[in-house]
Amino acid sequence: MQSVTYKELLQGNINFRRLWFGQVISELGTWFSFIAELGLVQFYSGSPWMTTGLLVSRLLPVLIFAPIAGVAVDRLDRRRILIATDVIRALVAFGFLSVGFGAPVWIAIVCSGLVSSAGTFFEAAKNASIANMVSRQEMLTANVLMFSTRFLQLTLGAALGGLTAAKFGYNTAFIINALSFIASAAFIWPIPASVMRQKSSGNTEGSASNVKLQPLEPHAVERPANGFWTDVREGLLFLWVTPFVRGIVMVNVAWALGGGMNNLVFDRIARHEFVGGGGDRGDWSLAILMTAAGLGLFIGMALARRAGAWASEEKRAGKFIGWSLLVHGLFFAAAGLMPSLFLFSVCIVISRLILGAEFGVQETFMMRTLPDEYRGRVFTTDRALELTTMTLSMLVAGSLLNWFSPRSLIIVSGLLSASPGFVWLVAMWMNRFSVPACAVRESYSEG
Repeated sequence: MQSVTYKELLQGNINFRRLWFGQVISELGTWFSFIAELGLVQFYSGSPWMTTGLLVSRLLPVLIFAPIAGVAVDRLDRRRILIATDVIRALVAFGFLSVGFGAPVWIAIVCSGLVSSAGTFFEAAKNASIANMVSRQEMLTANVLMFSTRFLQLTLGAALGGLTAAKFGYNTAFIINALSFIASAAFIWPIPASVMRQKSSGNTEGSASNVKLQPLEPHAVERPANGFWTDVREGLLFLWVTPFVRGIVMVNVAWALGGGMNNLVFDRIARHEFVGGGGDRGDWSLAILMTAAGLGLFIGMALARRAGAWASEEKRAGKFIGWSLLVHGLFFAAAGLMPSLFLFSVCIVISRLILGAEFGVQETFMMRTLPDEYRGRVFTTDRALELTTMTLSMLVAGSLLNWFSPRSLIIVSGLLSASPGFVWLVAMWMNRFSVPACAVRESYSEG
């Protein structure tokens, strides 16, 4: 895949630059808040079930609101959705402060769920808009930049969030998070609504739908306005009849069987096996693990442009996805055997580096394949199914921690996360699956 440089993208595309700047600020606040939320619930409740409840509250709203969000961003003004959800999240983020002033701990869980609910609409609108805001040659660079800075913010936000929680208390992190959403809305405000949606059903440059998809998507036809559930059903039908899209979604769901355990197991192992003496509550150890995960994902995303250039034809692209998923899971499983926090973190960095590179390339393949009128629904369905599986995995892991060690669950998590890569490679070997040409090649025609 050919792609422009980061400098060319940011200098030449002012609208994408504004969206990116807004995300940089809001993501930093989000990870500040995440470390503080976990610490707040643990400090005031002392219950692993309350921690599980907090993590579930961040995932469950995606399942509930994803169908609505998908239809909304395919129908309505995406710019207004982005700004409105930023404002809502800013107001709700201040609600975490009430726990420190005597409110019950469940208020934090409710606030976390509300922020996640609004974030479902924000992410759907953003993901559906990016492919229309950039050209085909800018798409991989835009995805890499968006997600690599997100993972860099995870790295910095987790480290700074842990330091802030330890030195200045949790409320400081919550205030920073609220202000970051306001800043994000301010950056998005000048972006014209028209650039976030495909201007016509023709061959608008910069849209994924300028690729001829008829051989792959027989149901992608122009349609009259439908009811809500008809739109949901059409989105699901499109996903099912498109083999590559269906395969990617199934891989992501299978990965989530192991991936859903990660945050809960990280929290448990940081607070029980890697705590220091004195008044150490494990916040700093947890921040180190989250920082390791974010650093690996950031480096992997930074390498995704090179990986995309290597995966420049269909067979290579398929092998890249399969082997990346398999090897990253094995490294994650190996972390469970490491005796120290340092070696544990090294395995996490390597695992997430491989996963980050794979995800950047995979996301670009999806954007190039999906037409604009289905993009919102497919992305939200993919995310909802993945997070639903992660929620169930987390609940099971929370129960298993009563009988098994966190290290054992790390090994299980890694092996489960590796399994979809193995299945993908077997399916390719049996010639039952392939990456479509329109996802990889710079020009594609029915010919």
